[in-house]
Amino acid sequence: MFLEQRAKLKASLAITRTNDTARRFNRLDETQKKVVFILANAASNLFHGMPQLTRNLLDVSFENLSEQEQQSLMLGIKRLAELADAMPWEFLDYAAPHHEIQALRDKTAMPESTIN
Repeated sequence: MFLEQRAKLKASLAITRTNDTARRFNRLDETQKKVVFILANAASNLFHGMPQLTRNLLDVSFENLSEQEQQSLMLGIKRLAELADAMPWEFLDYAAPHHEIQALRDKTAMPESTIN
């Protein structure tokens, strides 16, 4: 019984994730889709039999892609996530020097007092 519930939950999560990915992909503009396609094609070169995503697929919604094209696209999204993870999470703030920003972050909180 536990294994059946686990399988149902796992399938439900997979469907939810796919639908969420489809919704997000369909909202991308052409330039953003091109970036994902470039990363997908680079990733799919590592796997035998994975299709290359071409320019004529830019206007196609996620649901209208074949299953292999969807898998290739998912590889591109995974590559994009890996790339984003490898990038520094903080960009330089040009309004204030970096050491001032770090000093603000490192400032200790005021201790609790009777007034607070």
